[in-house]
Amino acid sequence: MSYARKSKKKIPRRIYIFTEGSVTEPKYFREFIQYFKISQAQVKVIDRESTASSPESVIKEMDYYKKSNPFKTKNDIYCMVIDTDRWGKNLKVAVDDARQRGYLVALSNPCFEIWLLMHFQDADTILKNVNLLKTKADINTQIHSYHINGKNYKDYFRRIDSAVETAEKLDPKPQQRLLQQIGSRVYLLVNILMEYI
Repeated sequence: MSYARKSKKKIPRRIYIFTEGSVTEPKYFREFIQYFKISQAQVKVIDRESTASSPESVIKEMDYYKKSNPFKTKNDIYCMVIDTDRWGKNLKVAVDDARQRGYLVALSNPCFEIWLLMHFQDADTILKNVNLLKTKADINTQIHSYHINGKNYKDYFRRIDSAVETAEKLDPKPQQRLLQQIGSRVYLLVNILMEYI
């Protein structure tokens, strides 16, 4: 699946991205928007107002922003990018809450960095090495083995097709609220964003 500019008519909407993390995720999506030349009028990464990073606090920020946004339309997409790594039972409640509010949940298990690794490793390799990918530090070690500049996401964007394919293979039941194994649903957001290139 190769992403090329599409000429078909797009649904007029804006996409608002809210992230649990305050550094890696916003930087990734801002550079994604820039790399693929997506209009900032259509896609906006929302800066965090607080340092609280729980899924519940992200939902509160989303609610506040949505309520106070003078430009909102019924077609707009509000997406939260969160990790499973440390939220336990609260995660299930938060994901259900977000879905009931109509928010897209781009969940990663255990953390967002697994999405970054998917740009370089396929599903079979990730599953084979699952015991070496338990923490953010473990995953970052694997990412850095590819001799890429971790601060330059252009290395990732050239491989976006591979990341989406890997994520889809690792998520055979995307309708379930939580990932059943290691993986990332960031691909759901990326597929929507790619409509705008």
